[in-house]
Amino acid sequence: MESYLAYLAAQARAERVAVSEPLDAALASLDRDFAALAPALQVEYFGPGVGVDADRSVFRLAVGPHRGSIEAPVWGLRVCDGTASGGWRPMWAVQGVGRLRKVLVVKALPELLAGFAEAVAAAGKSDTAAGRRVHEMAAAFEV
Repeated sequence: MESYLAYLAAQARAERVAVSEPLDAALASLDRDFAALAPALQVEYFGPGVGVDADRSVFRLAVGPHRGSIEAPVWGLRVCDGTASGGWRPMWAVQGVGRLRKVLVVKALPELLAGFAEAVAAAGKSDTAAGRRVHEMAAAFEV
């Protein structure tokens, strides 16, 4: 298990998330892993809500093909608009969210990774190199 995963897992379990440069670096590493794994797997997953207001589902972590504007969709992990009219529009990379949302993103990582690992298994892709990596990442967050 890479040190960034251990760091994120510890932060997810901590009573208080330390929003800092090391956290940003760890989230950037997670983003890079998803940028490599998601296109190989091509499994969409709509994860936990990370909205900062009362309705957490307004923004959600999502793995899938994200279209920024006119360019072709790029597979990866993003914080997306989860409203009915939002169409899962990607809003931010996980390391690019604000301080309040960053805490919510970190706290949601165990649920995100466990759910994505289940989606990968349901798609019959657990035996691929990318699928095995997703299961390893999810295991890093298990208590």
